[in-house]
Amino acid sequence: MANGNSTVTTAEKHIDEVWVDGVIRAAEFELVIAPTVDRSWEYKDHGDVYHKVRIPNIESQTKSASNALDAKVYTDTEQTITINVHDACAIKHESIGALLSRNDVKSEMQKGMGYSLGRKVDVNLAGLFASFSQIQGTLGVELTFDQLLTASQYLREAGYDMHNSVCWMFSTAQGIATQKMDSFVNALYVGEAAAVSAHKNATIGQFQGAPVIESNLITAPAAGQHENALYHKSLIALIMAQSPKSSVDYIGLELADVVVMDQVYGYSEVTRYSESPGNITATDTGAVLLRGV
Repeated sequence: MANGNSTVTTAEKHIDEVWVDGVIRAAEFELVIAPTVDRSWEYKDHGDVYHKVRIPNIESQTKSASNALDAKVYTDTEQTITINVHDACAIKHESIGALLSRNDVKSEMQKGMGYSLGRKVDVNLAGLFASFSQIQGTLGVELTFDQLLTASQYLREAGYDMHNSVCWMFSTAQGIATQKMDSFVNALYVGEAAAVSAHKNATIGQFQGAPVIESNLITAPAAGQHENALYHKSLIALIMAQSPKSSVDYIGLELADVVVMDQVYGYSEVTRYSESPGNITATDTGAVLLRGV
């Protein structure tokens, strides 16, 4: 027994530590790339190499009197996509941990599996941008208005409608850089509503008729560099042979639950013949790699 005040030191045994309900989940990026590509290559429940034949426009000719026409024939080529990507996530959780834990740790970890697999698809698709043959910009340097117009010109000259299934896919840095251009944010160019949205919500709606989409999963060759793109959806194809699927097992000797989630898919850049009749050289004129920030 002693004289004096009761303090947090003397009352230490009465003061507990409190764990708040719930968890702080890891940050997740919005997955926006996969929805912009061609998903018409339907999986047929079998096979690992999928083929689609290319067909050219037929050459026309002038018919002269008394002269027969020349029959045109072309050796058809094909586009293939190989289903060879198998991504998976797995956890093993001992029963005693589930019994004694305040939170349902297994359930919380499962929630992150689907995001992880979806993220992998977006990352792989973004990796295809570097293979586009048409290029504008320099890595590490903000794209200019003229370079963006040139990219739009490439697609329009190839016959693609900028208002139909075409999108700009920018990194966050490149998206912010566009807000320095009047053509993206000035009401005189984009209208009052779009200008207000650009300034208040930091969003860019459209440019040259195509939606502007930002992704944090754009390929970054080095710090401050990103491989952005402009493309028509037909230039990238994705075949999901198996969407994320969960499997649960119990290992008796380890007294543990095992949860696995996996997916199987294939993806590829797609090339096609140009509009010119008789042309049978497949190219990717519907896509442009935009090197920038």
